[in-house]
Amino acid sequence: MRLKNPIHFYQCLLASLVLLFSMTLQAASDADWQRIGEKQIIPTDDTTTIRIISEAKYVPYKSIKFHITRGDLKIRSAKVHLSDGHVINLSIQKLIKVGLETRELAIPDHFRSIKKIVLYIKAPIDHSSNVIAYGKKADTTDEQP
Repeated sequence: MRLKNPIHFYQCLLASLVLLFSMTLQAASDADWQRIGEKQIIPTDDTTTIRIISEAKYVPYKSIKFHITRGDLKIRSAKVHLSDGHVINLSIQKLIKVGLETRELAIPDHFRSIKKIVLYIKAPIDHSSNVIAYGKKADTTDEQP
């Protein structure tokens, strides 16, 4: 059987390969993120503390992000309490719609684990909300003794 328009076939094939490649890259980057904590926020809160799950308590992270799974949420800032006692202040200033997440927030000098995260939100809100914290593991192969 002879193709009537082989150029169109090759264009479709190339577009399919590009789509498959980009989906593979997205899946690989999503696999780097690990769920480290979750918190349901009640409408009257203006701060909330996300406790780190036991599997993630001693793992150093190089960045974090927050995903909202129920109810829109305006996050003003966050304080990340590290294992050595230092606190990193992160300014977010963003309304995150349900189903979306914040940008990747870098944690400098990332050879320390996270003890807890305190979120400062706009209150009162008219609904409860749920936030999930994700962390991207730090590469500790270059760690100083």
